[in-house]
Amino acid sequence: MLPINKTISMIERYNLSFRDHQFAKFKLKGYQASFLIEISKQSEYPMEALIETMHVDKSTITRGIQACVDLGYVVVSLSETDRRYKRLTLTPLGLEVKNQCVAILKKQRLYLMQDFDEESETQFLSFLNRLYTRAKELSSHEENL
Repeated sequence: MLPINKTISMIERYNLSFRDHQFAKFKLKGYQASFLIEISKQSEYPMEALIETMHVDKSTITRGIQACVDLGYVVVSLSETDRRYKRLTLTPLGLEVKNQCVAILKKQRLYLMQDFDEESETQFLSFLNRLYTRAKELSSHEENL
């Protein structure tokens, strides 16, 4: 059996490879489909909130959003009260692409979880959440090791 960190890393790489292949028809890469999904949760999504929510660095978000703007999926507007704050809105095309991406991700999840009954899936996700919480704590408390 592989070490847990290596296993999680390999799962993520295979998942990203699958997503990149599936989303290529929309010219989306990496986390860009996830950006569209998150932005769709509000009519004017604050860019700063996207940076916090996605847990990726600001430059990755900025480049990804610019690519989505260039593709016609997202519109960026500046706050009227503070021009430093950007608001993100999906275009009708962006909404359609987001819906197709969600359908792809649902198929992916169903395939990955097909060997789990409901109880096992719930327990597995609980374990993953505990690992996530510990990893996050470890990241912010490195000096305590």
